[in-house]
Amino acid sequence: MRRTELTKKNAKQKGYAAAGSAAVTALLCLVMSPYILLAGGPVTLWLTYRWIRYRAEWGLRF
Repeated sequence: MRRTELTKKNAKQKGYAAAGSAAVTALLCLVMSPYILLAGGPVTLWLTYRWIRYRAEWGLRF
C-alpha cells in the first residue's frame, strides 16, 4: 500500500471510532438517562478531536 492510502485508511478508522462513540453515547442517553453524557461525552469529544487533528496533520480534506 502507498503511504497516502494508509493515511486515508487510518483517518477512516479514526472517523468510524468517533462516529461509533457518538452513536453509542446518544443511544444510551436516550435509553437510560442523560447522565450517561457525563461519561460518554468527553470520550466522544476526545476521539473526534484526535480524528480532526490527524486529518489536519496529514492535510486530508473532508
